Amino acid sequence: MSLEETVDYLAEELDLERSEHVREVGQSVAELRD
Repeated sequence: MSLEETVDYLAEELDLERSEHVREVGQSVAELRD
């Protein structure tokens, strides 16, 4: 799963806009998945 896909998934799951906060969380999750 790419970072963009992770962010899209989180945005959908949490029903949030694709804000800077969501991108930061997505990046953290992507790092943990590595």
